[in-house]
Amino acid sequence: MSECSPRAVKSTRQSKAPRICFVGWGDHVHLERWATWFVNEGFEVVVISVSEHGRYPSAVRQFRLGLKGRGPRWIRLRLRFLLSRIRPDVVHVHWAHFAVPVRQVWRGPLVITAWGSDIYRSREFSADQWLALGDALRAADLITCDSCDLAARIRTEFDLSSGCIEVIQWGVNTHMFRPDGGNRRVELGLSGRKVVFSARNFTPIYNQETVVAAFAEVRRLQPDASLLMKDYGGDVDYLKRIRQDIDRRGLAGDVRIVSAVAYDEMPSLYRTADVMVSIPHSDAAPMALLEAMACGLPSVVCDLPSLREWVDDGITGYLVDSEQPRTVAAAIVRLLEDGDDRKRIGAQARLLVIKKASQAIHMAVMSKHYRRLADRGLD
Repeated sequence: MSECSPRAVKSTRQSKAPRICFVGWGDHVHLERWATWFVNEGFEVVVISVSEHGRYPSAVRQFRLGLKGRGPRWIRLRLRFLLSRIRPDVVHVHWAHFAVPVRQVWRGPLVITAWGSDIYRSREFSADQWLALGDALRAADLITCDSCDLAARIRTEFDLSSGCIEVIQWGVNTHMFRPDGGNRRVELGLSGRKVVFSARNFTPIYNQETVVAAFAEVRRLQPDASLLMKDYGGDVDYLKRIRQDIDRRGLAGDVRIVSAVAYDEMPSLYRTADVMVSIPHSDAAPMALLEAMACGLPSVVCDLPSLREWVDDGITGYLVDSEQPRTVAAAIVRLLEDGDDRKRIGAQARLLVIKKASQAIHMAVMSKHYRRLADRGLD
């Protein structure tokens, strides 16, 4: 079979909005939000999911790739068939390693968004996988990522020019994520408590064992403190270990673990808390942090290069050593004890997100890129 070519069908759609085909975890909120924005802006949107179907407007066509039990050759054939059927103007891959098979069957305009775990965690991939990833990235027309540090890592690791890499955030809906509005304190039995929110999932990279160890110290110093955590399809065994640790430390009565929360309910969860903590072993620019900041919630985060782009220590949050529970606890307690400090930091954090991480601003930039690439495909 020949490789899919977008050029043969472009002439009939020159006057229409570009047709964008997204490839990635179709049921992940990052891809759902990104793709939904563009269908609401009048673009034609199709999603090829390597997982399950996602929650999109009815105008979005969805296809499952079906990876389970399938080898590389079958995946390429399936992608080739789907892309020839979809006939996109631009293919946009979310999570860089997924671009490897896409690039093998697609020669039209290609955008790749790196998520951090696909670049920072290089030791988890074989030498052959890393070489193939480099080939795919070098073939892309545009690479986007959510932090300057991640962009620098990509340029250095794969010897890429700065011109093809741009920092474009998933972006925060700052009208939805704001300080005023309802919370879930009564529902969760947290009325009158000082609440620490760990918004990351239960997978080892997010270092929840240190969060629990730090909270044990917080609880010793602040008897009215509670820890709120969120499980949304994480590592079952890891969650079990964290629950056992909570029980072993005698903290079960002070910890609430909520299951998957609908995206439009997340602002109320942030507003339930007094402090947010996020101390993963590696990270780019997590939406959990930016959403918390948009809600005026001060955060305690690990001291990583990508997070220093958002957290100016003592100004828009606190930076800590993620391997030192007592250091983490000290920063949390400082914020719990000083209401004025919480308000000051929360206000500064929200202003920064409005200025630098608005979804509307970043998606407007992306819209120009899509139209530029689609027009180039018509040449």
